[in-house]
Amino acid sequence: MTNTLNIEKLSQQAEALGHNQSSIAKALSVSRETVSQWFKQEKYPRPDKLLKLARLLDLSFSELVIKLTAPNEPVVAFRKKGAHKITPEYVEQAKDMGRILEVLVPYLPFDDLALPATLRRPVNEYEYVHKAARRVREEIGVHEGDEIHFEKLIDFFSKLHAVLIPVLWAHKDKHENALHIYLPDSLTTWIYLNLDCKLHDFKFWMSHELGHVLAPQLQGDEGEDFAEAFAGALLIPQELAAREYEALHRLNIIGKQINRIKETADRLVVSPLTVYYEINKYAEFKGTAKIDLDSDNEIHKATSNFNKSYKPVSEILFGTKEPSASRYIACAKEAFNSPFFDILKKYLKAHRKSASFVQSTLNIPLLDAQSVYGELCSAGCRR
Repeated sequence: MTNTLNIEKLSQQAEALGHNQSSIAKALSVSRETVSQWFKQEKYPRPDKLLKLARLLDLSFSELVIKLTAPNEPVVAFRKKGAHKITPEYVEQAKDMGRILEVLVPYLPFDDLALPATLRRPVNEYEYVHKAARRVREEIGVHEGDEIHFEKLIDFFSKLHAVLIPVLWAHKDKHENALHIYLPDSLTTWIYLNLDCKLHDFKFWMSHELGHVLAPQLQGDEGEDFAEAFAGALLIPQELAAREYEALHRLNIIGKQINRIKETADRLVVSPLTVYYEINKYAEFKGTAKIDLDSDNEIHKATSNFNKSYKPVSEILFGTKEPSASRYIACAKEAFNSPFFDILKKYLKAHRKSASFVQSTLNIPLLDAQSVYGELCSAGCRR
């Protein structure tokens, strides 16, 4: 445990609002004994219960929780959607998920005698980022003008001891797109990828997460900036950006320029915005005039229309937004080469855990967790 409840503040606020331990237990659907253990600091609430406790007592995370320093605590990075803010509560919840994942590490099928390869001294500089991206393209056997297929990315994640965890987070209001958790003690990376997003965006987010895996020493905004730059460079290499820049200058008509960008985006299965941004990053690097498609929001309108032609990854994989637990679990192994559900099943059976463990690990509603648990433990996991 790296945090503890602020018992003094908790008790004062509960009393002020007319709550006792019994009423708190009833409101949070836990036992009276559990709440007593919280107040005695014998136990710490699970992330979902902690958030409900804060809402019940109208306390902020900083008021309810006293943060303690801990060595080698999980390092988290969110791939958030739009302008959504990542609050301290969300960060702490993600770290708690990382602490839960620690118990699964012994079950991983990775070579525990060798360290996964990472970049030695990563920096967010144009030439360096493209050099790193070029090296990865060479390793996975993709030429500069070719599309990077998902299978190539997935295989590379496995080589880096990164566990992909596909999730269906359609209604999440936190880390809708991806959540990256790095565990320093085991040097393992766990990446939750939301399948409820469009195909071309999904490829960018996978590439973004790969940037994090290759540069675990870069954290916070520095890590996010590097991962963002790496994803763009991996999908649109410098040589391709240079050719497209020259081609757009020759066209010199906004409509034709946008069509050219959309054709390139469609061929590579990436967003037109990614193509546009990488072309202008190249122009800035070379010190030449940028292509301006922002004045009247042209490129953003074109991207919005472009997006309509793509389905969410979940629909492509399952044909439905609500697949059965068996199809969902099978997809993780078959489509993402992920050992996650295999090791989760082994842990559940070895330690006689309940569906609540699945709920905490995947950050999903209990009903969904029970379906996954039932599929994994059809022969029984509990005594």
